[in-house]
Order: sequence, then C-alpha cells, then structure tokens
Amino acid sequence: MYLVHARLRTVPPVEVPDDLREAARAGLSPRDRVEHLAVHPQSAEHFTLGFYLLSDSLQEAERHAEAVCRRLLGARALPAARLLDVGVPLMPLSLLEHRSH
Repeated sequence: MYLVHARLRTVPPVEVPDDLREAARAGLSPRDRVEHLAVHPQSAEHFTLGFYLLSDSLQEAERHAEAVCRRLLGARALPAARLLDVGVPLMPLSLLEHRSH
C-alpha cells in the first residue's frame, strides 16, 4: 500500500468546500483500489488529497492516483480545480537521521 498526495488549486480561486472529503469519497469505486482517502485543506483555495492505494509499485501508485484524481475532477466529484502535482510524500532527511541514532 502506498500513500500518494495530489495537490490541487481551485479554479477560479474559491474556498475549499467543507464537504469535500465526503464528495470525493462518494466518487470512488471499488476498482479504484483506494483503501482510504484523506483531504487536507492547505489554504482557502489549495487542498491535498491523500490516497492510500493498493498497488504493485510506487510508479504505478502515482500514475493510478493521478488517473483517479482526474476522473474525480471530470465527474465533478471535486470542485473545479487544477491538479498541481502528484507524488509520494518524502520523509525529511532530518527525521531519518534522528531515527538512526
């Protein structure tokens, strides 16, 4: 299982709706293989979707999260938004160094 973040910005800039998580989850289907979906508002018009996906590889998980996100945008399960980037969040090096001591 992989956690993949998709960062988005509403277009035109509008406030992220309060029911975004429920609306996005309602747009998912079993074939999406999304085990959990988290929504993280970043600012009034920026938000991140956190997809916990079943996948065979990191690259496949990232491609799959992007495809699901684009489908949700096309189906209007999400507010009108531009997909800024998709990727696995990286752990800061300082945390890795701290864990090794």
